[in-house]
Amino acid sequence: MDSNQEWQWANLQQGIESTLNIVANELKYKADVVKEYQVLPEIECLPSQINQVIMNLIVNASQAIGPERGTITLRTGLEGETVWIEVADTGSGIEPQCLQKIFDPFFTTKPIGQGTGLGLSLSYGIVKKHHGDISVRSEVGAGTTFRVELPVHQTKAAA
Repeated sequence: MDSNQEWQWANLQQGIESTLNIVANELKYKADVVKEYQVLPEIECLPSQINQVIMNLIVNASQAIGPERGTITLRTGLEGETVWIEVADTGSGIEPQCLQKIFDPFFTTKPIGQGTGLGLSLSYGIVKKHHGDISVRSEVGAGTTFRVELPVHQTKAAA
């Protein structure tokens, strides 16, 4: 990952693909990856940070799947001036009482010693820095979908 912290125009799908290459070993025995991409414009962002968010979501999805092979579905789309990315898994889902805390620093549903509870908190901060939004839908026993929405153009104040 580059540490270049300059705002630049980037292709989100290329970022997703390079992130998938990085986490390929994590995924290959756990899940099939399904891609449902729509054509997207380039967006103004900090690409390495957006890739970090995508990596956190994909790794979490893979860890949620459990012993049976599952599916991770990556979707992208465009609504007006906002692009969105969804990372959906067929994992165990998240208990309703945990859903409101999952973006809190140090909150984790993983066993002690297996998660820092920082991935989603950091992801939330990166998305907010981009004037975007991150949300989650989950059903216990059926899986979870995270959705990241990002503006195509940043306001001058952000950049």
